[in-house]
Amino acid sequence: MKARGARRLGRLVDGDPSEVGRYRLVGRVGDGGMGVVYAGTADGVTGYLAIKVIHAEHAARDEFRRNFAHEARLLARVNSPCVARFVQADVEADPPWIATEYVPGPTVRHHVERHGALRGGMLLGLAVGAADALRAIHAAGIVHRDLKPSNVVISPTGPKVLDFGIARPTAGEDPTRWMRVRRLRRRLQELRGAEQPDVSGTDHATQPARDRVGTPGWISPEQYRGRPATDRSDVFLWGCLIAFAAAAHDPFGHGHPKEMARRVVAEDPDLAGLTPAMEKLVLAAMAKDPADRPDSGVLLDRALALAADDAVADPPRPTSAQRAVAVRSLLKETWTDVSIRLPQPARDWSGLLGLKSET
Repeated sequence: MKARGARRLGRLVDGDPSEVGRYRLVGRVGDGGMGVVYAGTADGVTGYLAIKVIHAEHAARDEFRRNFAHEARLLARVNSPCVARFVQADVEADPPWIATEYVPGPTVRHHVERHGALRGGMLLGLAVGAADALRAIHAAGIVHRDLKPSNVVISPTGPKVLDFGIARPTAGEDPTRWMRVRRLRRRLQELRGAEQPDVSGTDHATQPARDRVGTPGWISPEQYRGRPATDRSDVFLWGCLIAFAAAAHDPFGHGHPKEMARRVVAEDPDLAGLTPAMEKLVLAAMAKDPADRPDSGVLLDRALALAADDAVADPPRPTSAQRAVAVRSLLKETWTDVSIRLPQPARDWSGLLGLKSET
C-alpha cells in the first residue's frame, strides 16, 4: 500500500523561533489550539523531532504550567510502539515546549479520504495498534480525549497516535463505578417517582463543560451529557476511528454541532465495511453507556483474538510481555508495503526573492 505524507515541511513565519532548547527548527508541521508543532533537529539526532511550543496565552497561566508539567511526566511513562515517543520537555521555558518522536506519513483521515477505506490486514493493524496505544496511555494515568483520524498517522511501522493537546491526567477508574451509579439512579427514581437526579459526584452536569472539548461527532455520549471523559470515552473514540477507516466516512456523518450531539447520544453509528467479528467489537466499544464498554486492555486482547480467528467474548488475559510481542508480530505481518520518506525542509525563498529584487 502506498501512503504519502507531506513532501515538504511548512515554512517558518515571522515570529517563529529559530531554536527551541537545543533544537534547531527547520519547518512547521502544524498549528493547533494549544500550540505550534515544528520539526527540529540537533547534534546527534537522526531525522527530525516534533517540537510543540505552547501558545503564549496558555503559557501565561500558572495552572496550565502545573498541569503541563504533570502531563509531561506522565507522557514520559507511555510505552507503546503505536504512540509517538516522548523525548524531552521544558515546562519552565518561556514559552514551554515538549519534544516527541517525529512520525512521517499521512494521517488516517488524509489517506482514507484520498485512497479509500482500509481493508484486511491494514484495518486489523489499525485496530490493534490504536488499542495498544490506548492501553499504554491509560496505564500511564492519562485520558487522551481526542482520538480521531487526523490524530493517527500511518507510519512505516504501524499506526501512531499523536497530539495529546487536550489529554488530561486521571486517577485510576473504579471498574464498578458506572454500574453502581446507574443502579443508584434507578433506585432513587423508583423511590421518588421523579426525574432522576445527578448523583455521580464529580460528574455533575454543570461542572465538566471543559470536557466537551473536541470535534463534533468525535465526542463520547457521556461527555455530551455533561460527564467528564474517562478511559472508556477513549474506547468509544477507538470504535469511531475503526468505523471511519472501514467505511471511508464519519460514523455519525456531518452536520451542525447540536445535530451531531443528538446522533452520538441517540443514534447507531454507520458500520459499513466491517467484518461481522470486527463489527461486534466496534459495537461493544461504542456502547452508549461507558459501563458497557470494555477497558482498553480487554479491547486490545479482543482485537488480537480477531487476528487469530478466535473472536471470543473474553479471551485469556496475556501478560504485558506477551501483549507486546503479539502487537509487534501482528504489525510486522499485516502492516505491509508502507514506504514513507521524511519530508524535505521548507524551501528558503529569501535568496530567490533577493536575487529577483536585484534584477
